[in-house]
Amino acid sequence: MHVNKHNIGVVLSDVDGTQLIHGERLPSPEVQAVAHDLRSNGLPLLEATSRSHILIQKLVEPLDLRDNLCALDGGATVVHADSGEVVWSQWLSAEAVRDTVLGIGRLCTRLYFEVGWPGRPPEEARACIESGKLVVQSAPSVFAIFGIERGEELLAVLDGAPGVKHTPIMGYRTSEELRCIQVVDAGVDKQHGVEQMLRHVRLYGRRALAIGDGTNDFSLFAAAGEDGVKVAMGNAPDELKDIADWVAPPVEDHGFAVAMQHFGLV
Repeated sequence: MHVNKHNIGVVLSDVDGTQLIHGERLPSPEVQAVAHDLRSNGLPLLEATSRSHILIQKLVEPLDLRDNLCALDGGATVVHADSGEVVWSQWLSAEAVRDTVLGIGRLCTRLYFEVGWPGRPPEEARACIESGKLVVQSAPSVFAIFGIERGEELLAVLDGAPGVKHTPIMGYRTSEELRCIQVVDAGVDKQHGVEQMLRHVRLYGRRALAIGDGTNDFSLFAAAGEDGVKVAMGNAPDELKDIADWVAPPVEDHGFAVAMQHFGLV
């Protein structure tokens, strides 16, 4: 029998590196079981991730998300997990997308900026935009993958760009030589998206447990508020662990499941 001693009313969770081992398609059976138990115990599990809805759909059944809301695209979009129905969004303008792609494209190996499109090589994207073959539209974000040696130069470009903000540079799941970054509207981050999500489902003000593993989860921790419980994964950077209330085992050791058990939520 679970004993929710900390009076947690909602769980806010990152996905990659928290519930899902990098390179795996599905969470471990242990994590899946705990996600189902959270629903059985009446605790909402709300995802906050850089993923788009296309990439979260495969997790709806394993994590028993159903019609739960998710804050996607780094906080730029709030949707129903199963249907993808958008309930709130704050996207980059078409001009901001175009300027970002043209500004950082030469420094990247892959760019994702078109809704429902699997990404483009930067040279192709820049050529299509400059020739007029590609009409750039508003988008949730620009997600860029680049070599580790390009980080400082890329930040120099983005830090001077008007109307946008970016996550800290993050590790890329399939290569130690690559890094990634997500560019969003200047008013967007995980904190903002999560707060909009909580207000929509009338959970704003409930005590939250936030759990994550990356530098972009500082804003997720902020969304939990001063009264919230912050849990860093064992594979998180030291900077995130330093501000956490508790450090869970790494994702490879089912740290998400262990955390839910540790706090008496399942």
